[in-house]
Amino acid sequence: FAQIADQLGHDEVWTAALFYGRATPSLKDIHLLADMLNLSPETLEEDFRMAGPPTREVTVSTTTDPVVHPFQEAISLYAPAIRTVVVEKLGDGAVDTSSMKVRVEKVPRRKGNDVRLILESGFAPFQS
Repeated sequence: FAQIADQLGHDEVWTAALFYGRATPSLKDIHLLADMLNLSPETLEEDFRMAGPPTREVTVSTTTDPVVHPFQEAISLYAPAIRTVVVEKLGDGAVDTSSMKVRVEKVPRRKGNDVRLILESGFAPFQS
């Protein structure tokens, strides 16, 4: 996904989510992707149109906390894509939440502030 993401100008998780039907490509994305995959742009446009809107239904806790809920929803929504990118970069294994470090950063923008959440944890490859 790294190479495709680089060509599309998106991050790897969004790109993987696109392949899982959980992200919406722009017309430009579709044409770039069609070129990379040697497909007809018209055919790929029709495929995305026929697939309908991306799957957005996710199972999350019932919290209504306006800070916690969006993060739970995002992790649930992007979980298959995150897993795929982790396996692509590190191989099959497990992420260790007991040693996870979490950082929250304020990201100044022209129209207010954004938040950046960084999760960093150990990774243990599965033994075959």
